Amino acid sequence: MSRKPLAAVLALLSAALVLGGNALLDAGWGSAPRSIADRVLPNPEIAMWAPAPAAVHRALDR
Repeated sequence: MSRKPLAAVLALLSAALVLGGNALLDAGWGSAPRSIADRVLPNPEIAMWAPAPAAVHRALDR
């Protein structure tokens, strides 16, 4: 496949994805692709740790 037809096919596919995605969002299906992306893509989770209370901290220092 030469470059011009390949570029045309990629342009048509990207336009179809954008228009299809907008149609899904307008129809109320925005949470479905987000849920699929959350399960498929490796998104790091943030773990928040609270400091240890003073009594526990002193017990651990022994």
